[in-house]
Amino acid sequence: MLYNVLSKLKFDGTLEIKDSNNVLHTFGSSNPHVRIKLKNKSIERKLFFNPSLYIGEGYMDKEIIIEKGTIEELINLVTNCYDDFILNNKFYKFYEYLSTIFMPFQQINQIVNSKKNVAHHYDIDEKLYKLFLDKDMQYSCAYFHNENIGLDQAQKDKKEHIIKKLNIRENMNVLDIGCGWGGMAIEIAKTTGAKVKGITLSENQFNTASERAQKEGLNDKVSFALQDYRNETNNYDRIVSVGMFEHVGVKYFRTYLKKANEILKDNGVFLLHTIGQRGKPTATSPWIRKYIFPGGYIPSLSEVMKETQQLNINVTDIEILRLHYAHTLSYWYKNVIKNKEKIIKMFDERFFRMWEFYLLASKYSFVNMGNVVFQIQIAKNINNLPLTRNYIYN
Repeated sequence: MLYNVLSKLKFDGTLEIKDSNNVLHTFGSSNPHVRIKLKNKSIERKLFFNPSLYIGEGYMDKEIIIEKGTIEELINLVTNCYDDFILNNKFYKFYEYLSTIFMPFQQINQIVNSKKNVAHHYDIDEKLYKLFLDKDMQYSCAYFHNENIGLDQAQKDKKEHIIKKLNIRENMNVLDIGCGWGGMAIEIAKTTGAKVKGITLSENQFNTASERAQKEGLNDKVSFALQDYRNETNNYDRIVSVGMFEHVGVKYFRTYLKKANEILKDNGVFLLHTIGQRGKPTATSPWIRKYIFPGGYIPSLSEVMKETQQLNINVTDIEILRLHYAHTLSYWYKNVIKNKEKIIKMFDERFFRMWEFYLLASKYSFVNMGNVVFQIQIAKNINNLPLTRNYIYN
C-alpha cells in the first residue's frame, strides 16, 4: 500500500526504499539521490498510516536506515511532497481530518499543564542549549539582513529590530512574556534604560535569567518571575512576546490576547512574535507533539485575527519573516552535528537522533511546508506610534 501511494507522487529527487524483504523500490529520477532501508514490515505499515509520526520515530529507533544520501536530503524530499501524500492516501487524509477536528483537545494548557509542558522541553540539561544556540541563548527566529550574517549577529539584529519596532523609551515599563534565558529583557534594559519584567514557566530559564541580570548589574532595571501570563496584574507601556505564543494553544488565544490588551496602558504597544502557518489551520505534527512540544500549536493568521476582531484590539502592523527561521535552524543544526559526541554523552544516541530530526523537520517546515514567522504589532490606541515604519529603520 505504501509503495502504491509513493508511486503517484512527484519527487524533486530520487527516493529508493529497500523494503523488509530487500526488494528495492525507486521513486523519482533526479538528484539528490537518497536510499533508505526499512528494517521490518511494522515500520512499512506505520509509514503508510501515519508518516508524520513514524518517519521521526523510525529514524530515532533505527527502523529506518539511511544507506545513501543524508537525513537532511531525505527530510527535504519527503516534506516537498507531503501534501501530495495526503491527497493520494485516503487513510492518512482521514486521520489528518480527525486530527484537525480534535485539535483543541491536543492542547490542554491550563496553568498546571502549561508548566508541565514547558518543563518537558526547556528544563532538560541547559548545557544542550549552550552547545547549539548563539552566545545570548536566543531560542527563536533570528533576523538575517542577508545570508552571510552569522548567527550571533542575526540574533542581535532580531532583538534590535523588535526593540525599535516597539519604540521603547527610558521611562517605560516593559513586560517580556516567555522571556527565555533573559536575553531580550536584558538587551531592552541595556539599550533603552527601560524597566523590564520577564516571566517564564521554566525553572532553568528563570534561574539563568536572574543570574545573568545580577552579573550585568541590572537588578534595578530587570526582574524575572516564575509566573504564568494569566496571573500578571501590573500595567505596562510595552509588552513583547517572542516564541511563546506557540505554547499557548488555540483554545487559549482569546485569553492570552485579552490579558495582554488589558494590562497595556493607554499609550501601550504589544509585539507578538510567533511561528505561523501561511495556510489554513492544521493540527500539530503528532511526532512534535509527542517528543518535542506537548501542548504546542502553530497558529494561522486567520485564527489570531479572528480573536483580535472579537476583542476589538487594534492590530497596527503585521510583518511576515519568511525564510529567516530556516537560516536560523541551519546554524543550530550545524552546531548540533559539531557537538554530536558531547550530546550523545549527555543523553544517548536515540536522543541525538531525535534532536537532529527535530531541527531538520523544523527547517524544512519553513522551506517546503508553509511555515513563516509573524510579527504582529498591537497598540492600545491607533495613534500610539508613528504613521509609517520609517521610525524603525532610522
